[in-house]
Amino acid sequence: MLLNRLVERSRQLRLRIRLLRRRARLVRDRCPLVVVPSILGTRLADQRGRLLWGGVRRLYFGPAVGDETDVVTAGLLHGFTILPGLLHYDVFGGLLRFLADVGGYVPGEDLHVVEYDWRGGIAHAGQQLGETLARLRGAGEERFDLLGMSTGGLATRWLLAQGPAPVHRVIYVGTPHRGSAAALWHLAEGVQPAPLGKSFAGSAVACFQTSWDALPHPDEPVFVSDDGEPLDLNLYDASTWSRLGLAAGCRDVQARLDAAARLHRTLESASHPDSFAIGARHLPTVSRCIVSGGRGTFPPCDPRSDDPRLEFAFEPGDSSVSERSLGAAPGLDPSRIWFVHIDQHRALPAHPEVHRLILEALLATDRAIPLTLLGRKTTRALPVAGPAC
Repeated sequence: MLLNRLVERSRQLRLRIRLLRRRARLVRDRCPLVVVPSILGTRLADQRGRLLWGGVRRLYFGPAVGDETDVVTAGLLHGFTILPGLLHYDVFGGLLRFLADVGGYVPGEDLHVVEYDWRGGIAHAGQQLGETLARLRGAGEERFDLLGMSTGGLATRWLLAQGPAPVHRVIYVGTPHRGSAAALWHLAEGVQPAPLGKSFAGSAVACFQTSWDALPHPDEPVFVSDDGEPLDLNLYDASTWSRLGLAAGCRDVQARLDAAARLHRTLESASHPDSFAIGARHLPTVSRCIVSGGRGTFPPCDPRSDDPRLEFAFEPGDSSVSERSLGAAPGLDPSRIWFVHIDQHRALPAHPEVHRLILEALLATDRAIPLTLLGRKTTRALPVAGPAC
């Protein structure tokens, strides 16, 4: 942790961050912030307190998290310890420290995190978010800013779809509003959460309803031939998965697909007038499953520049979520979609520029702030839409 903090402190000395800190101190009566983490974003433990997910050992050794019962949440996944006391592989810890150090938020007072078992699906996560807001309102709060990280943004939209909610502003970071072909890939072939770490097999990923909920929207064309011709195949029909070899080892495929389809239809009515989205659009992002020899296949995640499949199997995005899906929240103002440069989707929560833009979005206001606080005898309003990258 020492090295992480030294790097963070050095970044906070930059003029842009010092000015941002000053702006944060000028905003009055801001709403409390509630962070809704993504799939894999909450640590899980068994009833004896042994970590099932969230520790370095389980990241590199032992069985992957599956459909274990009697699991409890064990806090936000701040990161993974590389060198005890010295170095952390950051996940959400740096973001919370930035919001506290620069934004002036106080954990437990006006900065809260929703803990939930991310295996249970988007609707389950949305219910947990609703219960968290109800509890906080009982403590005297009225409205909240929500920060939805990746699939956490879908949980936020699920809550909005249930009716009026005590929400002031919503910030989506890397949220797949129209789903992600990467979810199909992970269900079919598995996923490796950390570099050189163990992999979750597709059958293990299939235990997480959230993975199914992140599939492309039912209206999205997903399947193409070797030469890019669209194929009339129904992603939400279990027989398609069986015929293309996409469901090896998966149980209750049709039930999982039906639940995911219902979720997408529910989210179609979910919008909020005061919303921002932060993500990336500079990386080739797989958007199609290529049917070759009667089997579903996927192109390489890092294609060569002369790969002909770039024209029909990829879209600009962050390696998992396309730019088009990121900006597909109903009613989202295009000027409020801000972009960063990252190595891959999973780097978003820990990226310093993402942290800055989150705070910019939280501080964006049309309320007049007295500049006498800055030594001037006038007032001005901070812009609703901050600078895009």
